Formats: sequence, C-alpha cells, structure tokens
Amino acid sequence: MFFENTVFTQQTPDTWLTPSRQGDGASAGGVYLIQGRAVGHDRAYSAVLTLSLVDGQTANVDVLVTRRGQIQEMVDVPVGIRAIRVKPASDSTTPGDVTVSLRRLSWPEYRFRQLRRIVPVFFRQTQQRRARAGLKLHTLFTNLNHAYSVSCRFRANAYMRSYADWHAEFYSVSPEDRHLMLKHLRHWQQPPHFQVVILAGEGDDVAVDPFIDETLDNQIYPHFSRIRLPYEGWVQALADLSQVTPLGSASAGAKDTRLGADWTIVLRHGTQLSEAALYWLAHSTTDASQPAVVYADHDSIDADGRLSQPAFKPDWSPELLRATNYIGDAFAWRTRPLAPIWDVAQAATYSTDGALHSLLLALTADTPRVAHAPAPLWHVNEELVQVDRSSSTETRDVVAADLQRRGIHASVEATGTGRCHVRYALPVPPPLVTIVIPTRDGLAHLQCCIDRLLQKTSYSAYEIIVMDNQSVQPETLAYLRTIEARPNIRILPFDEAFNYSKINNLAVQQARGDLICLLNNDTEVISPEWLEEMVSLLMQEGTGVVGAKLLYGDNTVQHGGDTVGPGGCANHLHTGIDRDDPGYCGRALVSQDLSAVTAACLLTHKSLYQSLGGLNEIQLTVAFNDVDFCLRVRDVGQRVVWTPHALLYHHESITRGKDTSPAQTLRARAEVEYMRTSWAHLMHHDPFYNPNLNYQYPDFSLSGMPHVMLPWGRK
Repeated sequence: MFFENTVFTQQTPDTWLTPSRQGDGASAGGVYLIQGRAVGHDRAYSAVLTLSLVDGQTANVDVLVTRRGQIQEMVDVPVGIRAIRVKPASDSTTPGDVTVSLRRLSWPEYRFRQLRRIVPVFFRQTQQRRARAGLKLHTLFTNLNHAYSVSCRFRANAYMRSYADWHAEFYSVSPEDRHLMLKHLRHWQQPPHFQVVILAGEGDDVAVDPFIDETLDNQIYPHFSRIRLPYEGWVQALADLSQVTPLGSASAGAKDTRLGADWTIVLRHGTQLSEAALYWLAHSTTDASQPAVVYADHDSIDADGRLSQPAFKPDWSPELLRATNYIGDAFAWRTRPLAPIWDVAQAATYSTDGALHSLLLALTADTPRVAHAPAPLWHVNEELVQVDRSSSTETRDVVAADLQRRGIHASVEATGTGRCHVRYALPVPPPLVTIVIPTRDGLAHLQCCIDRLLQKTSYSAYEIIVMDNQSVQPETLAYLRTIEARPNIRILPFDEAFNYSKINNLAVQQARGDLICLLNNDTEVISPEWLEEMVSLLMQEGTGVVGAKLLYGDNTVQHGGDTVGPGGCANHLHTGIDRDDPGYCGRALVSQDLSAVTAACLLTHKSLYQSLGGLNEIQLTVAFNDVDFCLRVRDVGQRVVWTPHALLYHHESITRGKDTSPAQTLRARAEVEYMRTSWAHLMHHDPFYNPNLNYQYPDFSLSGMPHVMLPWGRK
C-alpha cells in the first residue's frame, strides 16, 4: 500500500532516515516530491540525498538546502523507497536534525511543477548564458527533464559535485569550441604573439618539462614561441630577453620560430596551461582598455592528477597585490624593457615566488590597465613548485622594496606566509577627522562606544559629533550633557523620523574635519591604531573610502567588506568565520579593494562626500545608502579599500532594531529594488567577487552556472 505523506526523521547527520509515521515508506515507484527541513546551519549548502530502494539498490539525488533549511526536489524512481539519508556535499557543513516527507505526484502535476520552475528561469537569463547551459527553446519540448535540471542549477546557483567535475562541465574544450576558436582565428587580422618562457632545470642544464610542452603542443592558439631558461639566473636572462623588439604580430605558422613577442609569459616547472589558455589571454589583450597586464584564475593538480583547490580571483586590486601576490604565476604582460622599471639585481636574490611578485608590482606601478580573464587557465602542481615559494619575510621585503622605489613612505610588517601589512606614513600634521555617531537612546551601547573610542584610540586629531535622533530617556539625556562638556564632542539634535542618510548628511555639513568617519553607536574599538590605519590608507592617491573589519561579540566576523549581487543585492563577505580565519584565498586577513564597505565604520573625504551629494536620503533612508555611496565613489574613479587591521566590535542594529512592521518591510523592499535597478550592471558581476562563484549567497562556493561568457562565443 502507498502512503501519500510518508515522513522520515534523521536525528544525526549521515544516518539513515526511517519512517516515523504512516507505515513503512513509499512502497511504489513513480515521481516523488521530496520536501524537507534541516536545522543547525545558517547558510545555503548543497547536499546529496541517498534513497534506499525496496529492491536493495540506492539512488543519489543532488539537492539544495536553502538558508532557511528548506529542501524541495522531485525524483523519478522505478520502485518504492525504504529509507533516506541526507549528507552535505562538503565535509565543512554539518546539519542538525533533518525531516523529509515524500508525496507521489501525478504525471500532469509533475510536468506542471517542472514548467513552473523552467519558464521564469528561462526568460530571466540572457540568450548566450542559456545557450552555454544547454537551455534552448526547443529543449522545453524535446528534453523537458534536462531543461528542468538546468533551471534548478540556475535557481540554486551552487554546484553540488567536486571541482574536477565542475571544471570538466564548464571549462573542458569541446569540438564545437575548437571549431569556433579556429574560425575566429582565421579572421583575426593582427593576432598577438606570445613569448612563453619556460623555467626548468638547474644550473646550466635546461631540462625539457614534458607536462609544459604537452600543454603548449595542445594549445589551440598558434601564435607563440618557447624559450627555455634554467632557474639559476633566470631573472637576469628574462630582463635581457625583454630588450628584444616586439614583433607586432605573427603568422599562423609561427609556433616555436620567433624570439621576440608582443606578450610574455613565465611558466615554471609543475605548471600546465588549459587548452584554451592562450586563446583566452589573446582575446583579453584586445580589450578596449589596452591592458598592459592580463591575469587569469588558477587551480591545483592534486596527487591523483585531478584538478582541485581553485583560486577564483577578484578583478584588479592594487591594494591586494601589495598585501599578497593574489595573482600568482597566472599572468602575461605586454613585452617591454624590464630594466628601467624593475630592480633586476634585487629580484634575482628572491625565490621564484618573490621574483614574480616583484615583477608584477613593477609592471603595474605606472598603469591601471590590468585585465582579468575569469577562468581557471593555469593548473599548478603544488608539490613541484613548493620549493620556489617565498617566506613571509620575503614578501615583506619585496613589497618594501617596491614602495621605496615608488617613493611611497611606509613600513611593512610580515603577517604570515605570503602576506604582509603595509603601514603608510601619516601626513604631518595629521588631518582632523570628524567622527559622526547617530543615536537614539540606547545608552549602554552609546556610552560603551564613546568610552572605548576615547580610551583606546591612539590617533589624536579627531572630533566627535553625536547626532541625537529624539532620545527621551533621562539617563541618555544626562549622559549627552556630560560628554558635551568635552572640547572635542558636540551634540546636534535631529528632531525628525529616523533617516540614516539625512542624519549623516546634516552632520557632515557641521563637520570641522577634512575627513569624515561614519560610525555606528553599537560599535566598540578593539585595535588602538584603527583610525591611524584608516586615515593612512585614505590619504593614498586615488582612495576615496576606507572600511574596517567588524566582529560580533563572540569574535566571529560580522563585516569583511561588501559585495554587490551575491545574495540578491548587497551582502557582507566572510560573515561568521572566526576572527583569525584567513577566509577565501586568505582574503579575510589582508587589505584589498572592494566594491563597498559598511557605514558602521567608514572613512572618507569631506570634499568627496559633499561633491557626491552624501548619502541618498530620498530612496535609501535606512539600508544600502553606504553601498550606494561607495559605488558612486568608484564611478568617479576613486577606490574603496577594506582593511582587517582596523578592528572593532559591531553589535548590529541594536538601537534601531530589525525591520518587522508592514511599513518597514515595504520600505526595505523598495530600497532593495532601487539598488537592483540602479546598479543592475553589477548584480551579476561584482569585480571583487568572481563570476565563477555562487551568487545565491556570498560564501565563495562554486556557482552552479558561472556568469562567464566564453570569448569564442559558443551558441
């Protein structure tokens, strides 16, 4: 007998769920609607739902567990289901109790549910993106199951298998891809020529690396030449090669025949290139910005020869490159004499890692024209290149030497292997900072905020403006009168309904400082040098905004910078990781350019703030006004920088509370819609996230459908 709502309950992870009511399970084959709920987690994750069938066989179903713990999927099985097991696809996720119910669907309902998911997804995607996924109009009629599978992936935007499987699905080169690349090459009037410098052997012995040669032999793009150099003395030899006059272009039969080139690449032992690597790089060099450097993403080759550990990088971030060589080996540069820009003698004393980092800093010192090919084009065997890795002190030395060469006054501190902290020198005298703190009662948090600020802040050139938004509690009013007696604190009234943007805009009009720090009243200073750190970064040329690293009271990260798009609008990065956790590719511990930072602790120039009209007090009265401001700062060519070395606690929204009333909910929805409309061009490509990563939630997991268009235009 079949039971319409068989319920399975799992008390601990990775154990079989057995029916808790209504009989012995689903006893007949057919299409089942699987609905469930998992507890004990705070973000979406992929899971594998294993069905134990009554004939003794098992079947696996990939499912998405949403942020709210919901599971919903359909599965077609030939026989009945005896038990179910839910296991996260990643070992890093551990759910608590899981409850799953099954309901068999009629055939019409099954097809209706498929179409209900497919149609909205189909019309929201661009034609090229649908085509890459294999979701074409005729698919809805010829293979509805495939169209449904693809639509589910778009909906979840998270991949549920291994990275090796993901790479094979999205970045393996098909016969159609080869045909399209060769077709485009026939019409390419001036294809760039690459000089591939291969580092191999020891001393004067130049060995042949069969892996590198094989990947070069397999390149679809033909316009390149190879040069082999031994590791010993390669830096000087590379500098000598750079004196060769670039060719300008090369003929289709130019493989391995020329020494000069338009572009240069260095490949060291243990590195392989994707079959489409040189084509993709060549395409990137033709960008309208005329880049001087092009870099790509990379991954690792594990002991079994499988691809793993992808490093999906942000677009060009000069601050991140100073803190760590996030680009690694995966770059090409427009061939030019290196001696005038690179201290060759000093670079020759570094490891290969250090020399390449030094070279990148030199190549990008005088140009913002750096392009990023968002695809894993380099495959690195970590075991083979480990001997060439730099130490933490070498990274410090490389960066310090580059800053000295550029005439930038700073000290550099090693903070771990491959990363450092650049402490820029402050101007003399240091600029006055006006710290704006809006408040409404909430005395315990306001007093803690101001007391910690006064007690711990080592930077002395600041004033505080407290914007009092209709406080009524006697103890709050008494405290405000007390602190107003201090010479560097002013209390200004704001006798209107709460409008965060307007409050701050009015305060900035009254500010005496050249710099403005927006600070929430529910923050606490942790690091005494927080303001020195932020001011010194802001005073660097081209920097318009600086943000801080904020922690919850339990010392987990609340704010590691903001991203635009992942999560639906704008969200914090690295939320929930431990205070000292390196985060994705070590980015939670190093300064970097980002799209936005939170106004809970944000530093900017008063002149810039006012020239842009401040925060948007019409459409963004409460939320996203800080993100919108940062994006406008970037639109006028100024950078937004986040630093982990300015550290504060943030007890989020304690004073104002959460949006729960109907009016608040309506306002919040309108603010989200304004952001999605105004910044639509960023919602699927935040330059400092990566289009290969999950846009359903900013957790740096693999995207179920990358927002990357293949340069050869697969249809």
